[in-house]
Amino acid sequence: MECIIFSDSHGHTRAMRRALSLHPNADVVFFLGDGLSDLFGLQQEFPAHTYVCVRGNCDFTGAIYGTPVPKTEEITLMGHKIVLTHGDLYGAKYGEEGLLNLAKQRNAKIVLFGHTHDPLERYEEGVWLFNPGSVGEPHGGNCSFGLLTLNEDSVLFSHGEIE
Repeated sequence: MECIIFSDSHGHTRAMRRALSLHPNADVVFFLGDGLSDLFGLQQEFPAHTYVCVRGNCDFTGAIYGTPVPKTEEITLMGHKIVLTHGDLYGAKYGEEGLLNLAKQRNAKIVLFGHTHDPLERYEEGVWLFNPGSVGEPHGGNCSFGLLTLNEDSVLFSHGEIE
């Protein structure tokens, strides 16, 4: 199973469109907040994907098509429990301790988060922490996104960049 992970688009959709075009067979698109309204058009343009989203601290809408969007969500794919959050509620800009605690509380092995605009992949205390960086307003460098490939026995993360 292939998943694309976006965060922090902040009104910029060009890089997301490009990444979705490059990965037409992705099963799931995760969006980790701060640009939630950017997904409205993309869902129409790329309807074959399943979209799982959370709100960020800069998202002023709480719903997509009338469906409430939470600040933190969990999903199980291929036997792997995944928690996704923007990261602001868990102090992501100040370290990973809050995110690790979230994983322990939810009994998850993967935490996807954004907020910092900096890509990160770390395995700590039996938990994968993954931040795709920013697909709209990166800190110095190209727009970035994440790829997650899952099967029942493995988890593989990678980062992609769009100029």
